[in-house]
Amino acid sequence: MFRKLFVLALVIIALHVAAVLTLGTSPAGSLIGNLLQIASSGLAVAAVFAASQRATGLSRRFWLLVGCGLAVWGVANVGWTYYEIALHAEPPTGSVVRFLFGTQVIFWALAVFLNQDKESSTLDLESVLDFVQITIVFFFIYLGFYYIPSYHLDARTAYMREVWMQMAERLGLVLLAAVQAKRARSIQIRKLYQGFAVYLLGYTVCVSVADYVQTTRIMPTGTWYDLGWSLPLLGAALWAANWQPSPATPAPLRLRQKGFGELLLDNATLALAPLTVLLQVAQIGKEWHVIRFSLLGVSIVCYAARLGVTQYRQSTTEDTLQRHNRAMDSAVNGIAIVDAKGRHTYANAAFAEMMGHENAESIVGRPWKDIYAPQDVGRLEEEIRQSLRKSGKWYGPVNIHRRDGSTVPVEMAITALPDGGVVCVSRDVSARRDAENARAQAEAKYRMLVEQVAAISYIAELGMHGEWLYVSPQVETMFGFSPEEWLTDSRAWTQHVHPEDHKVVEAAEETSERGERFQAEYRVIRKDGRVIWVSDTAVVVAGSGAHPLMEGIIVDITERKQLETQLQQARRMEAIGRLAGGIAHDFNNLLTIIKGYTELALKRPRISPELQGDVERIEDASERASTLVRQLLAFSRRQVLQPKLVDLNGIVLGLDKLLRRLMDEGIQMSTVPGKNIGTIKADPGQIEQVIMNLVVNARDAMPNGGRLTVETANVDLDVAYASDHATVKPGHYVMLAVSDTGTGMSPDTVAHIFEPFYTTKESGRGTGLGLSTVYGIVKQSGGYIWVYSEPGRGSSFKVYLPRVEQAPEALPTVKAPSGEQKGSETILLVEDQPQVRELARMALAAKGYTVLATSSPEDAENACVRHGAEIHLLLTDLIMPGITGRELAKRLTARHPKMRLLYMSGYTFGITTQAGMQSGLLEADVAFLQKPFTPSALSEKVREVLDRSVAASKS
Repeated sequence: MFRKLFVLALVIIALHVAAVLTLGTSPAGSLIGNLLQIASSGLAVAAVFAASQRATGLSRRFWLLVGCGLAVWGVANVGWTYYEIALHAEPPTGSVVRFLFGTQVIFWALAVFLNQDKESSTLDLESVLDFVQITIVFFFIYLGFYYIPSYHLDARTAYMREVWMQMAERLGLVLLAAVQAKRARSIQIRKLYQGFAVYLLGYTVCVSVADYVQTTRIMPTGTWYDLGWSLPLLGAALWAANWQPSPATPAPLRLRQKGFGELLLDNATLALAPLTVLLQVAQIGKEWHVIRFSLLGVSIVCYAARLGVTQYRQSTTEDTLQRHNRAMDSAVNGIAIVDAKGRHTYANAAFAEMMGHENAESIVGRPWKDIYAPQDVGRLEEEIRQSLRKSGKWYGPVNIHRRDGSTVPVEMAITALPDGGVVCVSRDVSARRDAENARAQAEAKYRMLVEQVAAISYIAELGMHGEWLYVSPQVETMFGFSPEEWLTDSRAWTQHVHPEDHKVVEAAEETSERGERFQAEYRVIRKDGRVIWVSDTAVVVAGSGAHPLMEGIIVDITERKQLETQLQQARRMEAIGRLAGGIAHDFNNLLTIIKGYTELALKRPRISPELQGDVERIEDASERASTLVRQLLAFSRRQVLQPKLVDLNGIVLGLDKLLRRLMDEGIQMSTVPGKNIGTIKADPGQIEQVIMNLVVNARDAMPNGGRLTVETANVDLDVAYASDHATVKPGHYVMLAVSDTGTGMSPDTVAHIFEPFYTTKESGRGTGLGLSTVYGIVKQSGGYIWVYSEPGRGSSFKVYLPRVEQAPEALPTVKAPSGEQKGSETILLVEDQPQVRELARMALAAKGYTVLATSSPEDAENACVRHGAEIHLLLTDLIMPGITGRELAKRLTARHPKMRLLYMSGYTFGITTQAGMQSGLLEADVAFLQKPFTPSALSEKVREVLDRSVAASKS
């Protein structure tokens, strides 16, 4: 802005020069000269009014009055131009134009006489009264020194008298502006009046020279002297454009009570105006008595009103000052005022107590360096002085050292006052510092607790893409990311959530956006690619402003999820096993009938070859069905085992040759028996089936060849292993492991491999019952089986069977059945299924036995009462309506101890509670016939039991 005005001022000066050199005092030259002067005044008025918009308080009123004076001069110059150009004459004595030129100085006088104690930007009543007084004074000066004498003097002499009068007025204003600059308590006001004094002096010199020359020589506009007006006007424009208000500095204690000398001087100044008017009125002729006495009356009234307003304001100021003093005396914060000489002029009780003094009176009047400890003065003096010079204030925490050696932590604010002094406000922060220390200690303990617990603590914004503001260091242990890495990309944190769980997270975020607490379980993909399960619990808390945040905890629940999965799988297998056992029981009864009558049909004489072939196909199908049912019973743990104390190495090595013949050429099989492995108690035949199924399954998993390993070892499963594997009990076990380097399985496949009829092989290559059979046998034997597999890395099946301390027993040799199975003994048959009962009766009767067939335990007891001594063998089903076969046997053998027993059953469901046997295991001396059976098998088993009992009686 200043540069543009400066260029414009140069342009106006150049136009003046060009007009003087080319047009001179011609009408055109005079017109251009006047227009350039008017343009200069307009430019000055615009710049001054713009400065008033930037200013505040007294500065704004000052610039407004200066601008009004320049505007009046511009208006008067327009009239001068009219007289000079249109009428070709100067304005006559007493014209409005000449009066307006004299009026300019009235506004400047008002600017000089502004009350510096007021910070208001608007003119108040006192300023209006001052304006009236000054106007009356200058009116009488104009009337007495120029207008009235002009009637007795020639025009040129009157004009010269006007020039000298205006020069005297301006010089008087220069002097008054200098006095105001000296009295100013604000640096900005001091500079303002100093600049005005300099400007008025330059303006007076230029204008007075131009007025004197043009008046004495009767020169029209269009000469070099025209610059005598343009240059000061342009100077005013540049001064106003370059002026900038100083940074606002608070002056909290501007209210002050004036002393007697100041009051006397103020009243004398107010009385000066009416006295000046009175002297001027006395010198004016009687013909002006109406005007002079009227204006004198107005002046006196203004004086009285001004005096009353001043006294009222002073009284109000005193009351306000007293209230301020009382307020400061009762303030909690320490307040002290130091004057420009460095002495305390005020101190309240809180400041005295803070500094270790008994009362405030002992501080007032003393230098500030005597109050503060020397170490505080030397440390802070220069810093405070520099800050006050730059911004007018200083603030900071300080540890005040009292004279008695104690220290007080305070927050101190020092503000510069316009008169060069400072006000110091101090606050004792001892209690707050103690509270902050306590809070810091509590936060440190909380942080230590948060960062040591095995969970991630976090603070985040709401929403799926909310920014995380804090995450505890456990994020590196749990997720593999450092806190910095996680927070850097925290808005996209859901990229680490498993894709299938995004809806779970979205639902949780929607809950939090409603301001509710949420708990969600989902999977997270770690930095290393491993997937873990986490439980995320968070609550919504107030954040900064109205922006809510979430505070939450994330816990790794992968182990718990694994245990839940294992438990669910175990329950699912148990449910499937019960279903399979129920089906097998009923199916075994049907197969017993089919196999029995098929055998009887094949033994009939004169059977045609075609019919014999058909029956043989039925027999083959029933045999395959029997195998399928046995597998279901093995899985459901409903088959009856006959356990022995066996050496697992002996079984593995005994099967080695057979297993190797099953391998393809591309498979390398190795058997690694453990040294000194313990004894297990299990059914040897069932353990062989476990080994066979696992090896065949491993072979099928290596279609392109590979390596298969069968090994045994003693292992001890501790509490840590048991906590990671549901249903496992810590203890001593013998391990059977079958490992391959085949295709491996996914976690989803592993979760289903032990389920019946589940298979990964193509159609026609398996029933899906091999591993199910293994699972059932191992579980029924009191052991556990676990599989470890990864796609492309093979599989390892590990079977853990309880280890016992006894030595293994020798396995019995199988005797070949004798050719003749006939007999003459009496057999009590108990079977609730009519078809099975009739088949058994026919088969035994055909062998010469006397069969007493009954359908229920009650009938059997009645038959025993009638034929008790004649009955050699009780053949009973284990599961029947009413009491079980085991309970029936106890009752009958109690009456007839020599009666032999043979149990039969399709399965032993509920053996523990109903049949009295544990886990489907029969004692070594108990005879059992598994359904389905054929008439021949029934005859052989009956003969075996009867012959064994005879041999026992002879011995």
